[in-house]
Amino acid sequence: MKERINWIDWVKAWCMTVVVFDHTPHDGTPFLLQFLAGTNLASFFFISGYLKKPVSSQKEALKKYAYCLLIPYLLYNAVFYPYWLVKFHIEHGGINSFGDCLRPVIGTMLGQLNSSISCELNSVTWFLLSLFLMHCITDVCNRQKHRRIWMTVISVTAILLYGANKYFLFAPYLPFHGLVRCICFFFMGNIFRQIGHFKGTDFKKDLHIGVGTLLLSLLLFYWHIHEDCFVLHILLYFIVNILSVFAIIHLFRTLNGIKSRIVTYISIGTMVIFGLHRMLIGIIDFGTEKLTGIADATYTWSEAALIAIGIELLLLPIIFYSKKHSPILLGKNKSFNYGTTKTK
Repeated sequence: MKERINWIDWVKAWCMTVVVFDHTPHDGTPFLLQFLAGTNLASFFFISGYLKKPVSSQKEALKKYAYCLLIPYLLYNAVFYPYWLVKFHIEHGGINSFGDCLRPVIGTMLGQLNSSISCELNSVTWFLLSLFLMHCITDVCNRQKHRRIWMTVISVTAILLYGANKYFLFAPYLPFHGLVRCICFFFMGNIFRQIGHFKGTDFKKDLHIGVGTLLLSLLLFYWHIHEDCFVLHILLYFIVNILSVFAIIHLFRTLNGIKSRIVTYISIGTMVIFGLHRMLIGIIDFGTEKLTGIADATYTWSEAALIAIGIELLLLPIIFYSKKHSPILLGKNKSFNYGTTKTK
């Protein structure tokens, strides 16, 4: 079995923890929390693109993507459905019609679409649909002679669509929003893999680059959130995200020599945590509201961080089980090798 790339496990575990943390209701919106919420997904999709391997057959690749992404999408929405029914019953004093029960099912089939006949179910699973499309588009680009030019053109088009959608709100559709927001980072990760970047670690170099890019991204993010010119506002957003990707990667490369089984399993189980954490947050919120008598429970950042870590630890047994008996829950097939090429 090949060894895992330890710093990638650290990055994935960090990104996953921030996702759960961001989805936990907070008191207010402090600057650093805004920064985390605005930049975290870029690192996640960069790593996804970096770990993407070349495909020999598009037909076999599509089968793999369908098995590893679309089936988990349906499974995690099916698991979420009973929770949604109970929550809907509590919030509305009952279920009035069969149509009420059918709307989230239709919404799931339509990619978490909110409309007159549908509604989102497990909304965070949009990332599986977006990731499926990113894999397919990247494969098409990589078969072209000038693949990096194609990726650049698509990235620029996606950024323009992201900005247009933010301004005109013509497509409030989660998979589309995620695709146009993050595909450029997925492409970047895939290109960096192709050119063999990040093959070695250097503590001092990684620390200097990580700290420098983090400070610069924070400064530019402050400019971004206060910039009135919409075009510059959007441009700064993507510059900040690119810098934050390098900051996160280089800072966690400094931890490459520190191994943790918990970090490794959080990295392995990102799909389990993605698929189940919103339900657990909802249950915790409901319990908090019942205990305190305060509706719409919110938490301080430290409480939210503890809840996020607690949820991940609570899901570890499911990750252990999935690794041994049900790899589909991890987005893997039975022949999946849990290791990747080692980076020294």
